[in-house]
Amino acid sequence: MASTNRPDKFTLDAYSDGQLDQLPNNGVYSGFTNRLATPILGAKGIQVLNVNFVNSVLQLNDYSLMFYYAVGASPRRVRCVRLHPASFVPYPGWTSYVKNKYFNDCDELVVALNAAAVAGGDDAVFNLSWEANTIQFAFDDATRRITISSPTGELLTPLAADDPVVLSALAANGVRMNDINNTGGTTAVNARIQPYQLGYSMNARLGFAMSYYATGLYWSSASARGNACATGQQSTGTIEADATPILLGCQNVNVYLDIATGSGYDSQNRKSLAANVPIEVGPLNVNSYTLSSVQAPLLSTPNEIYEISVRLLDENGVPFPQPPNYNVQVAVAVVY
Repeated sequence: MASTNRPDKFTLDAYSDGQLDQLPNNGVYSGFTNRLATPILGAKGIQVLNVNFVNSVLQLNDYSLMFYYAVGASPRRVRCVRLHPASFVPYPGWTSYVKNKYFNDCDELVVALNAAAVAGGDDAVFNLSWEANTIQFAFDDATRRITISSPTGELLTPLAADDPVVLSALAANGVRMNDINNTGGTTAVNARIQPYQLGYSMNARLGFAMSYYATGLYWSSASARGNACATGQQSTGTIEADATPILLGCQNVNVYLDIATGSGYDSQNRKSLAANVPIEVGPLNVNSYTLSSVQAPLLSTPNEIYEISVRLLDENGVPFPQPPNYNVQVAVAVVY
């Protein structure tokens, strides 16, 4: 039976965090805290019933906007075509960039990538691996796959996100942004490094999903490690992606409650996991998750609960951003 200090369920709301206006980092938040007006006493466990938030991530996540490929044979030239983050604000008068945005389909994305791949779409001062007019993108409506080719007939190959040459390029801080706060103006010395997550590039999102150590379906004696495509070979012709593109910036959001303590772990061994929420709507829509009839309460919870902190991370362990005008609500059941 429910009583003052023993509710059957309660809700947590980002807008009920009195410090929310001071929490946002870079204009967004990915966690909040609610202090309970009446503490919960005698709790033995909790279970998340419902989670509501806005799918704030665009079709391409802002930390996976770099497409890596190689040009030529001996030696190969490692190159990168990138989009700038959706939040990018350029240095006054700077126009050599193409921003991430809401893409209605793959055709729109290909247009943006081709604009970034030609003269004026980027600058080798800030993107050391950029070389104009060395790659072009296309989308085949029949096969639903993206292709790449060389406009000048050079050998071309897509690279895997975990390719050592890609990791080396990122480690050298070779992709920077000439944003409004760049004190160097048109130099890259003090320019901000573009956000990225090691092991995650645009290649996989476009369908070039193979890892460095994978062998393609049409691998042969002519194939070579580092050619991340079905044949494993460089080509002067058209190279088709080995998978269909996935324009989904985030697939799952993990919800962590600090009161869950050791009850829940994610795949990267982070504690306090309370729910795994699949993204079932397109960007900028409300995603609502409701628990099925399965009962699986988290039993390693404090006996007395006075405040609760909520944290949202995507499947890669990156904070799931919410602008301050987007609310998040979590409904929780209590077991006594």
